[in-house]
Amino acid sequence: MKKSWLIELIFWLHLPIVIIWFGTFLIPLSVFPGRITFHFWFMAIVLLSQIVWGMMLYPKTKSFEMICPLTTPMQYLRGYEIKDKRNYNHSFIAELLDRFNIKMSFNAVNILLWVTFAIVIIQYLS
Repeated sequence: MKKSWLIELIFWLHLPIVIIWFGTFLIPLSVFPGRITFHFWFMAIVLLSQIVWGMMLYPKTKSFEMICPLTTPMQYLRGYEIKDKRNYNHSFIAELLDRFNIKMSFNAVNILLWVTFAIVIIQYLS
């Protein structure tokens, strides 16, 4: 069975999450008055799911990492064992940008995600 279509499907399932993560900043409060609350809880749930998944995979990875539940099966289908760093040290955003010949490191993506979450926390608490 050819797995490439399944790998691509899982890869592209990340896109709506990323669009909501960044795109919600563009929605005016006059259009979506609950935007800040929605955005905060959306980001918190995404991050919490990665923390929980990372904790569940700790026995195999032997290090605590935030791991996207979509990335694990995608990378596994690509041939990377769960304990392989390429399985849990991967970024959809970095890979997507790389497909467009734009280089962004895994660490730079993580910083960008944490900065945007911090912005939303400030908005939420204000």
